[in-house]
Amino acid sequence: MMLAQAYWHCGSGNKVFDVRLAASRDGKNFTRPGGRKPFLRLGPEGSFYSRMIYAMPKPIQMGDELWIYYAGTNIDHRDVIDPAATGRQSGITRAVMRLDGFVSADADYTGGEIITPLLKFQGEWLELNVDTSGRGSILVELLDEQGWPIEGFTEAEATPVRGNSVRMSVAWGDQQSVSKLAGKPVKIRFVMQDCKLYAFQFKK
Repeated sequence: MMLAQAYWHCGSGNKVFDVRLAASRDGKNFTRPGGRKPFLRLGPEGSFYSRMIYAMPKPIQMGDELWIYYAGTNIDHRDVIDPAATGRQSGITRAVMRLDGFVSADADYTGGEIITPLLKFQGEWLELNVDTSGRGSILVELLDEQGWPIEGFTEAEATPVRGNSVRMSVAWGDQQSVSKLAGKPVKIRFVMQDCKLYAFQFKK
């Protein structure tokens, strides 16, 4: 995932820049996740970053956070100052986000689910990067190659995952270990309600 500048020629004549996301596995072919929505938005009228922002290309990991430094100005690409400002302004500031928080799979109060493609993993337990509401939750079910629930890892046996953390362990009753399935093809089914799922990983 990388940060990409987006250039816009607005109907009013302003030429402004904001920041979008671009993703690539080979550094040559890119997709635009998130429906091409702004990732870093321009600031309010009159602020020092109301017309153009330029993000540093590499976020810095600090614990469970990512820090993104970016420069901003209230002058558009035609050298026109934001009329709501008292004069030319520019500065460098920082955006803070959770680890791996670029995009999320979201479910509202009515719920939803996601099933991954077949995958093989190495590890002993499964962790989620998740943010649920007080009423929200995620149930995790593991499926075999044919899409059937695996005994011991079914939705009915799953302990609801609730909270806001970049590493919340998944359990099925008293069982957390998934090591007996390591190296075998499985699918993961996430049954979600009123939550955001950012990422998952298998840990040793």
